[in-house]
Amino acid sequence: MKNQLDWSAGANTTMIELTQVKKNKITLTDYNYRRDIENRLLLASFNTSEVAVLEEILYSPIKVLIRKIAKNIDKTEEEILPTLEKLAQTGLLTIEGDSITVDKETRKYFETEIEKFEPDFCPGMEFLQNTLKKVPIHVLPIWYAIPRTSNNIFESLVEKYLLTPQIFQRYLLELTFGDPALSAIAQDVLRSPDLTLTASDVMKKYGLSREKFEENMLILELHFVCCLTLQQSGDSWEEKVTPFHEWRQYLTFLKTTTTQPIIDVAKIERYRSHDFAFIEDMTAILQLVKKQPTPLNPKGYADIAARLQEIPPSPQYIDQVVTKLQLLKLAEVVEGKLHAAQPASEWLEMRVENRALYLYRDPLNKLQSYSEKVMRDAEKAVLRILHTGWVFYDEFDKGVIVPFGDHPAATLKKCGKGWKYALPEYTPDERAFIHAIVFEWLFEAGITAIGTYQGRQCFAVTPFGQSLFG
Repeated sequence: MKNQLDWSAGANTTMIELTQVKKNKITLTDYNYRRDIENRLLLASFNTSEVAVLEEILYSPIKVLIRKIAKNIDKTEEEILPTLEKLAQTGLLTIEGDSITVDKETRKYFETEIEKFEPDFCPGMEFLQNTLKKVPIHVLPIWYAIPRTSNNIFESLVEKYLLTPQIFQRYLLELTFGDPALSAIAQDVLRSPDLTLTASDVMKKYGLSREKFEENMLILELHFVCCLTLQQSGDSWEEKVTPFHEWRQYLTFLKTTTTQPIIDVAKIERYRSHDFAFIEDMTAILQLVKKQPTPLNPKGYADIAARLQEIPPSPQYIDQVVTKLQLLKLAEVVEGKLHAAQPASEWLEMRVENRALYLYRDPLNKLQSYSEKVMRDAEKAVLRILHTGWVFYDEFDKGVIVPFGDHPAATLKKCGKGWKYALPEYTPDERAFIHAIVFEWLFEAGITAIGTYQGRQCFAVTPFGQSLFG
């Protein structure tokens, strides 16, 4: 839809169903936003000396001598007077002869804004929370449709819009702006290599005045989309547009863990050459034992191996196929011989894809003691490489963040003084389980193809798997 954000363009994230677009309710005229814009413009023009004056004022008593401020930053009164006059116009202070008196309420505003000039400043949830405090509290429930009775408005906003990447991305997908430049700026930031653009580049591309740019950034900040950060450049600062810190961290993780395809696929040694090889091997064994029950001993295994495709597989692989046939009750052992069970005839008459679906969907088909739900959750890990082709498993493993078992989805949490999207951390046994999902369970159903590339394990989602999960 027109002017709608498409945040999926920059990262291979979980697919989210697009719901009906909701109209934004944020209206800048609901509060004194002009003062906010004027102050932002002023601070954007400050050099290092002017910032030093502002910092000294904020850290000093309400009433302080001008000469003391100058002395503390190694300047003369004449040198800092122009800065004091600029700040007086904002309402921060009043010049009274040889001293200044600071307005307490206005100081709170500048105490938040001065954080942008700190070397380790991260425009994250703490900064957003302080930004929202500039808006009258009765306006926030109107803008964001949260309960007026909420005990903590910011926690309500986090829960409704930001709690998980999926919730936040759904919000972004539903978001529209009347001004197409706002959507375009957000898209440009997302598509940039490091998720950052300079303010000068944005203003030049969209023909924005400095004032209009600051207004646009205020709108994007209040919509939780983008914000401004500062990077010192000599005696001044360069403004940069970036997503909020926690979302940028998450998107950066997705970018850095995006598994690249194996280019030279000719060097891949597939475990079995056909996508449905395991199903075909189950079929071959069933057809054999249906005609002639086969003993489960070395001689019987030799007869079975002779019926399977290509080079006869190992006894361990035959064990795997035979065990699966018994697990699905397609075959049974009677007096030491493997027999076809009653459901085998119907299964053998199915198309190979339907035989694969039978295996995949049968509730008896489980790995170890894991429940079907846990297995279904874990298998979603392959969605990140669904159409990538052949990939190295060790590289894929670095980007697995699916919630299963006791692991919740990535969730925005307060960690110390900051916030972050906390990602699942798996035990070695859980990582072994994910490996088994890819190399055993999904392979058996023809959903993944597995192999090695110069000794490294690799796999791909088959066309059947793509159609099933896509």
